[in-house]
Amino acid sequence: MRFARQCGGAMTEKEQQALAEKLAALREEALAHTEQALAYMARFGVRPEGRLQPFLPPESRQRHIDRLPYEHAVRQVVVYETEPGEFSAVCPFSGLPDYGVLRIEYVPGSWILELKSLKYYIVSWRSIGAAQEDLTAIIYQDLMRHLEDPEYLRVTTVYNVRGGIRTTCTIDSREQGR
Repeated sequence: MRFARQCGGAMTEKEQQALAEKLAALREEALAHTEQALAYMARFGVRPEGRLQPFLPPESRQRHIDRLPYEHAVRQVVVYETEPGEFSAVCPFSGLPDYGVLRIEYVPGSWILELKSLKYYIVSWRSIGAAQEDLTAIIYQDLMRHLEDPEYLRVTTVYNVRGGIRTTCTIDSREQGR
């Protein structure tokens, strides 16, 4: 198998087989999701353009973000903001990467997010194909689930300019009627 050659033969045959099965399942998942996304877009008369490539569904993202207790009486605004190029996903219309800046702002209730697992969560979006607005909403919901009871949570994505248009998506818990 080619995996053994790339790894210098260090993998056992059982490990090679397990890796090959994982890759085959990943290819199948990406192909199925890409076909579903294209069918969905076609219902609205939208056709993909550019180079078409398979992408994964949002359900394949990392689901877990570690958290730590916030044990202070003082009110603190916490802001995490990626550097340009650190946050990306795949545009389902063009197959090109959608690069942007992800900004997370909140006042902790009982919990704060642990940064290493947050970074892995953010990176897990790189192979996922979805609309920018959908990604922002899913990220907001994931963070709210992990933080449980922040005083407020605001998630903003600012995507690189495409076709002369900059897309900024913001969801703020204070505007959600919670």
